[in-house]
Amino acid sequence: MRLPLFPLNAHVFPEGRLALRIFEARYLRMVRERAGHEPSFAMGMLEKTPDGSSRVLGVVTLVKMVDFDQLDNGLLGITVEGVSLARVEEAESDEDGLRWADCDPFELWPEESPSEDVRIQRALGRLFSEYPDIGDLYPEPGLDSLRWSLQRWLELLPIEASAKATLLTQPSSAMAVNLIHSILDKSDP
Repeated sequence: MRLPLFPLNAHVFPEGRLALRIFEARYLRMVRERAGHEPSFAMGMLEKTPDGSSRVLGVVTLVKMVDFDQLDNGLLGITVEGVSLARVEEAESDEDGLRWADCDPFELWPEESPSEDVRIQRALGRLFSEYPDIGDLYPEPGLDSLRWSLQRWLELLPIEASAKATLLTQPSSAMAVNLIHSILDKSDP
């Protein structure tokens, strides 16, 4: 599936939500042309290269636009929701610099039993309460799902994009669970 590619330092994964400000002409065109399509575009995680530039990782999230808003500063605000993960196979740019990529969707780890790890889910619920600007993105949070909660943690944690991509492409969520536990053990004994 060929989709526009929106590279960003912020991350969103399946069922996650992210508010974006759109101001560049190429991305305004992307929003206009892709409104109503599902998925609307692919969000790519940026990674710094040794020479100081950035590149989009090979794992992207296919997103749909779920809300639009005219911001106070005149910019277009959109909220996107992750649909699925995909691998980027090939990318090229239009004349205005909008990149398009061939995306091959893949499945995330299988869902574990909701009772397997309530600590991760409860800690995320507390985080949403402490930071309502994040929690407000989820009127009906999926805190009963370990997989949903792990993805929200991975979106929010300040770890390298390549580490997030590695965790998301594992056959199970075990590595992600271990990472979140190690962080909670240090910050929330």
